[in-house]
Amino acid sequence: MKSKHRKILILLVICAVALVVSTVLLTVHHNTSRSLTVIYIPKSSMQNNDFWAAVKAGAETSAKENDVTLEVMAPPDETHIEEQSKLIEEAAARHPDAIAVAPASRTENTEALKLVKRTGIPLVYVDSMTDEDLADATVSTDNVAAGAKMAEPMLETLTDDDKIAIVSHVKESSTAQEREEGFRKGLGTHASQIVATVYSNSSVDTAYQVTLDLLEKNPDIGYIACLNEDSAVGAARAVEELGLSGSIVLVGFDNSTEEIEGLEEGTFKAIVVQKAFTMGYFGIEKAAELARGKTVDHETDSGSALVTRDNMYTEENQEMLFPFY
Repeated sequence: MKSKHRKILILLVICAVALVVSTVLLTVHHNTSRSLTVIYIPKSSMQNNDFWAAVKAGAETSAKENDVTLEVMAPPDETHIEEQSKLIEEAAARHPDAIAVAPASRTENTEALKLVKRTGIPLVYVDSMTDEDLADATVSTDNVAAGAKMAEPMLETLTDDDKIAIVSHVKESSTAQEREEGFRKGLGTHASQIVATVYSNSSVDTAYQVTLDLLEKNPDIGYIACLNEDSAVGAARAVEELGLSGSIVLVGFDNSTEEIEGLEEGTFKAIVVQKAFTMGYFGIEKAAELARGKTVDHETDSGSALVTRDNMYTEENQEMLFPFY
């Protein structure tokens, strides 16, 4: 009799264990296969900016491939930092499966992003960072390394008597700070020859005007580094208007159509191209993986390359210059 009871007890234990295992497996399968909602908050909604358009295209492609419903919430431009913080707070209140953000400010978005952390929503930084490491994963260009690349074509002809200027974008942005840091490191002892850093606030028109003013005050500037797309386009227009194309060594950042044309025509000595599509793609992929409970690398470098008139027609560089084609 006791033997019979023991068999029944063992059978009940086996059934209970099987039920627990089945429940766990079903939960894991649900978490790894279910459709997700991810909110992506870039710095800017400006669709006339080729860089941000390429990042968004990469994000949308990744969303389709990873069974993600992607919602984009964006401020008008990179200077609307407070508005971006409000969008981050709104996104957190909606409790999506994950949030991907390109913080417009290293410091001023921090409190809003802390709110995301408190809710437990997986958080991915795309393109930019904050002063506190709050993200579960980051996907960005190594901006210090990219900034250093900008110095390379200048060093070919730079002398100890030459003057250098920087046309940057948003002073509070981590990308602006890191690219300038890298550029100065790349120049080495020549960094002391930088006479000014001016800011475009990521506006082509502002970049154009501040470059005109800069060259009026410092007509002997021979080298200019432009740290993002809008800064590069505006500065190039000013240089061309003043008839200084070819006289000033101009190095740009990103790969807008106008920059590529300027590279072909000799206005730009070189441009540093980010893999913007790749950045957006991996940003949403990491967000989806985190939401499904997977382990991901904390940092992913989406890459960059120095493109010159001499190497711009290689297959690899053509793919970077024209990611949509």
